[in-house]
Amino acid sequence: MYEGLTGVMALRMFSVIGESLNFGARRLELIARVAWLPVLLTLIVDMSTMFAYLSVIAGRVVTFADVSSFVQAEQYFARFSGRGWASAPGQMALIASVNFVLKLVLLSSFIAPLIRYAGLGERPGPGLVRLPFGPDQLRFIVAGFASIVIVMIVVAAPIAGASFFVMKAIVDAMSQTMASFPDPSSLHTIELVSAGQGVIERGAAWIFDLALPLAAAAPFALIVWLIGVLHFHPENRPNAGEGGSLIARALVVFFVAGALAGTAFFMMRGVAVQSITQSAGASETSLQGTPVQAVIIFSVLAAMLVTYFNLRLFPWPGVAVCRRSLGLGSTLAVTRGWNLLRLPVILILVGGFLLTAVVVINAVILPAVLSTLNVLFQATEASTRLVNSGAKSDWVRPLFVWIWNLTQIGVNFLWTFFSYGVVAGLYGRLYRESLETV
Repeated sequence: MYEGLTGVMALRMFSVIGESLNFGARRLELIARVAWLPVLLTLIVDMSTMFAYLSVIAGRVVTFADVSSFVQAEQYFARFSGRGWASAPGQMALIASVNFVLKLVLLSSFIAPLIRYAGLGERPGPGLVRLPFGPDQLRFIVAGFASIVIVMIVVAAPIAGASFFVMKAIVDAMSQTMASFPDPSSLHTIELVSAGQGVIERGAAWIFDLALPLAAAAPFALIVWLIGVLHFHPENRPNAGEGGSLIARALVVFFVAGALAGTAFFMMRGVAVQSITQSAGASETSLQGTPVQAVIIFSVLAAMLVTYFNLRLFPWPGVAVCRRSLGLGSTLAVTRGWNLLRLPVILILVGGFLLTAVVVINAVILPAVLSTLNVLFQATEASTRLVNSGAKSDWVRPLFVWIWNLTQIGVNFLWTFFSYGVVAGLYGRLYRESLETV
């Protein structure tokens, strides 16, 4: 770890990742004690939600008497969910909302004390049956939810509104009727066309295809550029000193942001153009396609803005829980300067490890356990045949089926506890990083 003139500290990526994984592994017993009941209730909530959905779709109460297993219930929902949303959207939305709220409450009940343990060393209270909900849990919910909603409402929405009205004014202007003289040698031959169609006939369709969408997206582009220039100010970068060229920084940010936005734009534009061509045919004019391209550019630049602010606010739930205050405090200090790029690398590596591990567990390790159980099952069944004069015992298969199912449930429960522990460890470490960067 190194320190600049302003006290900005660089995130040590592998140290942060290692501590997060270490907290999940070393505190697994405590995590299981705190989280087992909320996790179990979460599974029950999901199961109840699935049958509530099916009951709305079927128009009567659906229970396990109507389906052979929960997997079959999920299959039915996947096939007929569209029918439910079409016939009873209000009831389906209510079920989804209740499910979301209950799961959020259950998650916060154990993740908040685990974050305080990881960040402050404050051990959760004793007891095997725990389902607390108080100010700490509420702060976690508010900070986590607000970090997304605030960005969308306060930052992206006003700029999107301004760009929309700019685009609307341009399209309205280009739709105004004007006189066209298709025969230059005769002023008596007059054709009434829109201003936009007149521009297209003069071979300037690029104005609609690219120039106007870019002009309408200018507020987004300007904000992205300004944020980048200010974010990478020398005061926010360790060892950058007090100097640094503003012009050079502005140019680098301009070209990097432009390259990212341009790449995403052309990728999305190809999909949009293909979709328009298939649905409307090749007869669409450039003016009709312009709003679609404008929306694409808006989406790219808005995604860059939202991603930036979400990364800046990512440590906020951990800071809010550990400080016991919804004030931002030193939350933004964690992602100053180049730490803005280090944090997503940390998240990608942690998420990639957890995803890869759960795939390996269920695709490699558990099948190996099943093969071992099959060998034991066959040996046990053969032994009972010897004892029972060639007749197999009826208890053998049910016993091994139960062993196999309990093994799957136990392994996945332990991995779930570990994963939640890693998340809590990450939030706790980021809280301590926020104190060191002040």
